[in-house]
Amino acid sequence: MEIINTSTWIEFNNLFKEYIEIQVKKLLNKKDAIFYEELIEGVLYPLVNSGKFFRPYLLYQTANFVLKNSKLKFNNNLDDFLPFALAIELVHNYSLVHDDLPAMDNTSYRRGILTVHKKYGEAEAILIGDLLLTLAFQVLTDYKKLKSFDYANIIKLINRFSYYIGQDFLITGQYLDIKYQKKLIPNTFENIKLINYYKTAGLILLSIEIPLVLLNPEYSIKYSLIKYGFNLGYLFQYTDDYLDKDGVYNLLPKNDLKKLIDFHYLKALNSIKNFQNFQDLQDILDFIYFRIN
Repeated sequence: MEIINTSTWIEFNNLFKEYIEIQVKKLLNKKDAIFYEELIEGVLYPLVNSGKFFRPYLLYQTANFVLKNSKLKFNNNLDDFLPFALAIELVHNYSLVHDDLPAMDNTSYRRGILTVHKKYGEAEAILIGDLLLTLAFQVLTDYKKLKSFDYANIIKLINRFSYYIGQDFLITGQYLDIKYQKKLIPNTFENIKLINYYKTAGLILLSIEIPLVLLNPEYSIKYSLIKYGFNLGYLFQYTDDYLDKDGVYNLLPKNDLKKLIDFHYLKALNSIKNFQNFQDLQDILDFIYFRIN
């Protein structure tokens, strides 16, 4: 499937959803198992209802930015990055399926539909989440489909993947959030900021770092994109809090929160605007920022 010629986020989403369904059905092909069709359906259920595929699209446009701005020569095109976009979407949805469970956030609806544990059962949801996570690593280690990239860089990437979704970011963020919900962590701006950084910014930074590890461009490009991702992560969470009237919204005066959102938007934009072909990454910023402006 070619997504390389897509020009808009909507076009990407439509084609990427189709790509997900095709690839997941190829991965899950144990046809003789009882209830296996339900398991496939359970895995696809959160994936195809993922909404905007923000992280895969960010990864895709980061790769596009590197390929267009680097002075190095690469033997890659954008569609080579689709397996990695799939892996990050699998991990993102694993985290949501588990986060919605009664023992954690106890959420009944996500994106206007029943959460996985409400539709299939709590034990089933735990296993579906587990499978989403393990499928991500199955995708990342299928080197026949990744052979346009250097093998050593694939190994580095798997290490970085584990870094961002494990103790250094996602799991720590979820753990701190549980303690916060139990009122075992003080309700302060700094604590909420830290939880958001671990839970939300980690996967956003990973989406940006994947093309950087695989392509290894010039330092100036790496530095600028990491700075962009760092500020994008905060922008994403703060605008969500503003719209949901949650998190830091309840800890800061409204005007102060808007100033903070403005600050991270401008910092992210300034980190990339001196490069050519930065418009697609700015469009992602604008989409998030102008939800509240």
